[in-house]
Amino acid sequence: MIGYGILILVSVYLPPKKELLRSDLEALFALWDAVILFGDFNSKSSNWKCNYSNRNGREIEALAKNLHFKIVTPLTPTYYSNNNNHRLDILDIALKKGVALKLNSNEPLRCLNSDHRPVLMRLNSFIADCPPSTKTTNWQKVLAMLEEIDTPILNSIPNDIVSTDDIDNEIGACTNHIRTVVESSSRTVPA
Repeated sequence: MIGYGILILVSVYLPPKKELLRSDLEALFALWDAVILFGDFNSKSSNWKCNYSNRNGREIEALAKNLHFKIVTPLTPTYYSNNNNHRLDILDIALKKGVALKLNSNEPLRCLNSDHRPVLMRLNSFIADCPPSTKTTNWQKVLAMLEEIDTPILNSIPNDIVSTDDIDNEIGACTNHIRTVVESSSRTVPA
């Protein structure tokens, strides 16, 4: 997207028995100002609709506050085990920091023959969410500028207009002059 700086995307896999380390997240988030870490963190939290919370899930939640990143999770399971003893769960998540884009959707896709579903994350700019603005015009200034006697555009209108084309041209010149005066006397302000 035009107008945005560099965004670093990092695919992550943390084996089930491995401990999530603060130093690892700090190193990855230090790669750039805007970073998204995504993948299988094997971190669970009932706050993002997992069946239960584990140590790594609690650690991610604590680090999110300390390191100022956001946890982005799908609303439906990403993990479908072939083992009947394991339950559906959300293991594939994203952590984002410094990202000037809004999350539009984050959903597991029903494709591929795998116990982990791929997750589609759509990001959009915040431009549509900018506060509305309006133009305000200083009509006293417009009136003063239009009352000026010595205005080159108006002075150039001939006294004898012969054809309808001449009339149209002069009306266009007057209209453009008025439009320019109004624009130069207007400014954009929050609505």
